[in-house]
Amino acid sequence: MTQQGKIGFVAGEQCAMEPARVEEAVALAVAAADRVRRTSSFDRATVLDKVALALAADAPAIAQALADESGYLTVKDMTLEVQRAIEVFTLTAAYARTGMSEQLNVDAVERARGAVAYIRREPVGPVLGITAYNGPLLIAAHKIAPAVAAGAPIVLKPSPRVPLAAVRMARLVVEAGWPKEAISVVDVDNDATMALVRDPRLPVISFTGGMVGWKIKEAVPLKRVHLELGGVGAVFVAEDGNVALAARECAAGGFVRSGQSCISVQRIYVARSRYAEFVEAFVANVREMRPDSPAAIGPMVDEAAARRVEAVIVEAVSRGAAIACGGERQGAYIAPTVITGATGEMTIMRNEIFGPVVAVSPVDSVDEALAEMNAVSGAIHHGIYTANLDTAFRMSDEIKAGGVIVNGPGTWRVDHMPYGGTGTSGFGREGVRFAVEEYTEPKVIVIRPSVPR
Repeated sequence: MTQQGKIGFVAGEQCAMEPARVEEAVALAVAAADRVRRTSSFDRATVLDKVALALAADAPAIAQALADESGYLTVKDMTLEVQRAIEVFTLTAAYARTGMSEQLNVDAVERARGAVAYIRREPVGPVLGITAYNGPLLIAAHKIAPAVAAGAPIVLKPSPRVPLAAVRMARLVVEAGWPKEAISVVDVDNDATMALVRDPRLPVISFTGGMVGWKIKEAVPLKRVHLELGGVGAVFVAEDGNVALAARECAAGGFVRSGQSCISVQRIYVARSRYAEFVEAFVANVREMRPDSPAAIGPMVDEAAARRVEAVIVEAVSRGAAIACGGERQGAYIAPTVITGATGEMTIMRNEIFGPVVAVSPVDSVDEALAEMNAVSGAIHHGIYTANLDTAFRMSDEIKAGGVIVNGPGTWRVDHMPYGGTGTSGFGREGVRFAVEEYTEPKVIVIRPSVPR
């Protein structure tokens, strides 16, 4: 196994990623486990706050560096990425200070009279975090910050397209005072990654990416495995919904990072009486993303990805859909595309596209909207626009997804929400407290009086 040309961060320094350094990273994590498990909530929170301050102090330069390293993510998107990473570390620091333990009223039953109990969370062991290319800093933050809060070492395997972002973050964590042995970055190939997945010294795996995540889970059934995978995000605009708001927010949510987001808006269902009005407003918003505007989207990750999305557009048109705007490809760039008249037999309505194309379709009832939104094998977030509380509550109850955003697109998220998918879209949840729970297990401690009362 050779990792020629790859980089990493081991023992507090950036290094070439040779097999010996990968082994060193794992061995250091194991050796550091007991030490970091015994750190106080104060120590953990202090480290997390210092990372947030360091990110804030250099935010514009970090955003530019992220855009430069990727070549496909815009400075505008990365500016928000840095801000959200700051929020992740700040919120995780707050949780580390206040939320890790809880009291349990064991004396709720008569035979426990006089006893008291509390529950504390203890790390399962060193974490293997595997990240994706579309959120080089933010996804790393969602792996690293909860590991620090949990008192768990972490070995981070970044996307090979953007490893320097992960190295930068690991360096900030060490500079903030976290033991250098307790955090490593290993930029390795697929075979070496699966070797890490199978390594019994790494009992917790947190993966963000595509359907290969299920193969990881199947390969290590006895490990704690958290999967954050893709989705086919949908929005319903009801007859009484705010069309102008929905058109504006769905345009932003559909084309953020050129649609290369697991919760991007891909399907929009609109009450038939408002369909023409919505399409007109939505297309107007999308047209503002022309290449020479401040709202311009960037290219896709590579030309192969763009060709794949182009094929989906061609297929939809061949089946009777129409292109309201966009549709053109130039290299890795696809113009932001709106497809109208899409139906359930089209790929765009049933499979994640992960590109700058959104389909809009009319529906005749809430029942039809629900059936269409739920006609996929898994979902992370869906959105609803309605002024009717009955509609909001009913749809929130019946939609099968990890989250429902009322009067917002499925892309709406704050980073301490429980975040994850149902069905094929994932397993487990991230989002500060919920990620810490993935990395830890509860221990109940009961104290009974030495003299029975």
